[in-house]
Amino acid sequence: MPSYPSAYGQALPPPQALPKREKFIGFAYDEASAAVLHGVLSPYLHDNNQIHVVNFRTSLAILAAMTTPEIVIIDLSGEDQPINAVMELAEVVEPGTTVLAIGETMNVNFYRTVTKGMGIKEYLPKPLNQASLEQNFLPIIRNMAQDTGNRRNGRFVMFTGTRGGTGTSTVATNLAWLIGNELHRHTALVDADLYTGTIALNLNLSANNGLGTALAVPERVDQLLLERSMQPAGDRLHVLAGQEGLGKDFDYKPGSGATLVKALHARYNFVVMDAGNRLSAFSRDLMSLAQQHVIVMDPSMISVRNLERLQALARNYPQTSRPLVVLNKAQAPGGLSQSYLEQNMGMRFDAVIPDLPRIVPKANQFGTPAASVRGPFRDAIATLAKALGATPSTEAP
Repeated sequence: MPSYPSAYGQALPPPQALPKREKFIGFAYDEASAAVLHGVLSPYLHDNNQIHVVNFRTSLAILAAMTTPEIVIIDLSGEDQPINAVMELAEVVEPGTTVLAIGETMNVNFYRTVTKGMGIKEYLPKPLNQASLEQNFLPIIRNMAQDTGNRRNGRFVMFTGTRGGTGTSTVATNLAWLIGNELHRHTALVDADLYTGTIALNLNLSANNGLGTALAVPERVDQLLLERSMQPAGDRLHVLAGQEGLGKDFDYKPGSGATLVKALHARYNFVVMDAGNRLSAFSRDLMSLAQQHVIVMDPSMISVRNLERLQALARNYPQTSRPLVVLNKAQAPGGLSQSYLEQNMGMRFDAVIPDLPRIVPKANQFGTPAASVRGPFRDAIATLAKALGATPSTEAP
């Protein structure tokens, strides 16, 4: 297994040997920049002062293979399209990481673009010097425990069904599976139905009381609780599903949903929550927090009626865009046609999933995502993922 060169000390170990969730890692394209960074940062980062002399492409490969530290310094030098390089960087840097960048571009418009709209906390052009680093980078590093200004937060997508039996949980499960395991984005899948939710069963996992604890005692929510409660369903997909006793009144504290979402935001690129069709207090809290609302309906008149009600309700909350509408079980026997629905509702569906009674139920029973098999179901889920802005990571895990 090859090693990567480093300016100071030993050779950089292979990606899989890198430490997990360190405070800091830095990359420089040239020895001179690495020397200045090392000299300025050494008194403040101590043992975490890792400045590696590698090109941008190697930096991406290293970051993609590790849990990215709290602060990353990246060097964009040598890239013909530095804006595109920043976009590629966003695919491999996990939520909760503050990114500082250096490079050869000396342009005000470039600076404003990457620091105001692309998640870079601060950018410095070369050549680097002690004064500019102390003025621009050190305040951020000193206060990194408190700084949240330009942290990369996850995208929160909430699923709601127009009625029971529309397949909301199936769609949410397969979407999260596709984003996590095919697009290689760090994804959390949460089943908001603590009594009869099916997401864990759909993925052949067991439910636990972690979610119930998080919602009943929000002050206990931290990364340790999440790590103990969430179950892996692939390298980059984790599932949080509860199962409370049917005879038990669930003690939900208003606002605890926000605490849970905040904790998930800090760790995952995508947070997918299935609220089903029961608009409980928890579900309504989620609706107020979601950045994107997805409504799943089937081709029935009751779904048409409830779709209008859900769309009206969603307008009361600050979603960043209109709710996406998915038609599931299209062309089911006795169902309304897609063209009739779109014509009468004056809208086009964002994704249409055909009725596949011999494929989808069987996949759910065996705990295998139907989207893992190529075909019309997978294609429809991929269309929905694209509509939600889920793009492939530039590096495989």
